[in-house]
Amino acid sequence: MGILVSALPFVAIGLTAAQADYSEQYEKIAVAVSSVQTCEQLGYTVDREGLVAWTKQAQQSAMARGLSEAEARARLEQAVNAQHAADFERFADAKRMEHSEELVSRNNRLWRSRCSGLAEEPSSEAYFTKAGD
Repeated sequence: MGILVSALPFVAIGLTAAQADYSEQYEKIAVAVSSVQTCEQLGYTVDREGLVAWTKQAQQSAMARGLSEAEARARLEQAVNAQHAADFERFADAKRMEHSEELVSRNNRLWRSRCSGLAEEPSSEAYFTKAGD
């Protein structure tokens, strides 16, 4: 009994680490998926089929860590929907502030930086390529 009780914190740490692994991957996918159109408008080529394959691989990985297929799909959809909502709000703010050259410039820098980051980040670089690179 003493061995089982003393092992419980390590099991909990392992589960938390596994959850963090797929949650982090889901967040990266959510940013990538929500950035596709804007990055394409900024001159990036996006491998949409590759993003779909990455998504499927991430779901499989989460399932291997103990999530059901429905739960893995739901958590990924939740991450993507949350990112889309944040981006939609950002675009709405930018539209309201388009009279301010400084705010427009800041919004444009944010998107150029995000797309550049996606093209350089090891987990997403295969899916985002700047034209001419």
